[in-house]
Amino acid sequence: MLCLIVSAGQERVAIQAAAVLEVVPAVNLHHPAGTPEWIAGVFRFRGVVTPVIDLHQLAVGGACPVRLSTRIVVVEYPTIDGPRPLGLLAERMTDLKELTVTGPGYLPSPDANSPDLGPLVAEADGVVRLATVGRLVPPAYRGALFGASDSPGGGG
Repeated sequence: MLCLIVSAGQERVAIQAAAVLEVVPAVNLHHPAGTPEWIAGVFRFRGVVTPVIDLHQLAVGGACPVRLSTRIVVVEYPTIDGPRPLGLLAERMTDLKELTVTGPGYLPSPDANSPDLGPLVAEADGVVRLATVGRLVPPAYRGALFGASDSPGGGG
């Protein structure tokens, strides 16, 4: 599968290229009160208020450093009402490559209140997190980030 490889601290995260809408430079984000640390904030993308997840915060702890290389990878997040944009804040893009997993993955115990960055898998250049876009937002936060119909028990 073709993947965009991004860097979050010393971690590499692979995002399937088919899910990527656009890669944009880091912009000033609005940080709504009461959101968890892993939500970097929101910004306007193509006229839509778009939440942004801080991959650095999730992978290694601490806010993503602001550098010239810092980017927001905008992906299509699947919701009940159809795909919605979701931003993923990363220190830098490192590669666009065909990812061939060479061994079984290691999946740490997921925290139900934190995004699931996916398993650690072996590939030709070392170890990478293989993210699944649909699992990045925990169920408890879907309604707040994407609308009431995507909240647990919500209609749609």
